[in-house]
Amino acid sequence: MRFLIILFISFFIHTNPNIFFKEPLNFDAEININSDGNLISRGIMSFRDGAFIYNLVSPYNQTIASENGKLFVQDNDFQQVIIYNDTKAFFLQDLFSNKYETENFPCPNNCFKLNPEDESTFQEALVSMSGNAIDWIRLVDIKDQRIFIKFENFKFESSNITYVVPQNYEIISND
Repeated sequence: MRFLIILFISFFIHTNPNIFFKEPLNFDAEININSDGNLISRGIMSFRDGAFIYNLVSPYNQTIASENGKLFVQDNDFQQVIIYNDTKAFFLQDLFSNKYETENFPCPNNCFKLNPEDESTFQEALVSMSGNAIDWIRLVDIKDQRIFIKFENFKFESSNITYVVPQNYEIISND
């Protein structure tokens, strides 16, 4: 009988996802994304209530935004905005919305490992937090690419964000 109770409790604890991000999670942060020591992108992200605006400064001057079920990719060099239906396939969007089951993972800070689902775009992901702020994310994607995302100057924000397509930009709808 004790064995069944212990088994039931351990199953219950194991299947309940830990909630690491308070909802709504609203923040601004500088983000550096690297792969095998090479810079993929650098910019500033604002995340509010599941929507985000990521202003890249390197390698290109672009803005990626998600709002009202649409994903906007703004290319300032070509003065165009490509609009996609937002499938919520953006890894960070799902992560910050507590969509993944997690396990605690030993490290100097508060770390946890994400358990990928069948349709996940990653094989493995570790998240390190310092207090309630995200410090870094290390992941291996489905193509075996190792990606390291470093968050700096992380601050909680309560202001609203809104993406507005710049005037005179070509709009391309890509459903």
